[in-house]
Amino acid sequence: MTIFQIIMLAAAAFFAYQVYVYIQGMDEEAEPAFIQENEAIEIEPSPDELIEEADKAYMDGEIEVARKRLEEIVSRYPDFAEGMNKLAFILAKQGDALGAEKYYKASLELEKDDVTHNALATLLVSLDRNSEAEEHYKKALEIDSGYEVTWFNYANLMLRIGKHDEAKEMYQKVLDIDPGFEQAKEELENLK
Repeated sequence: MTIFQIIMLAAAAFFAYQVYVYIQGMDEEAEPAFIQENEAIEIEPSPDELIEEADKAYMDGEIEVARKRLEEIVSRYPDFAEGMNKLAFILAKQGDALGAEKYYKASLELEKDDVTHNALATLLVSLDRNSEAEEHYKKALEIDSGYEVTWFNYANLMLRIGKHDEAKEMYQKVLDIDPGFEQAKEELENLK
């Protein structure tokens, strides 16, 4: 081997060693950086966890806190019907009927649900929009004809608009489903 070849071999070995040291340093630095990145990441709560927080605030009488939490849920998860329903309920309770109507309808676009139809119908009755309310009661009953609360609310609407015979039939339907439904018994007695 010539001196030139020995120098070239030494230079190649030196550079190979430098590359090896560099790569080892990258591996050692990469792991702590990865761990630090994971520690900095906050895991976003699920919509169900946020709903629980809103429900707790509502149950604790903190309606405004619950409303803000539900607005946050609707903003973060625009396809989460339950968040819209609960926000609509609170808005209705706070007297914002138009806001409540908006969220009930948006929820129904995502998920056809008898309870939401029922809630929207009840809201529409309070706004004296009886024909629209009747349509939503009918849709609720198409989904679940065995829910006595829908029948009761629908009967109340029939009574309100003067359709006493229909109201009697509906109150009777309530009692067929739930014989212990005292309000339906009272209303039926009043109609006799």
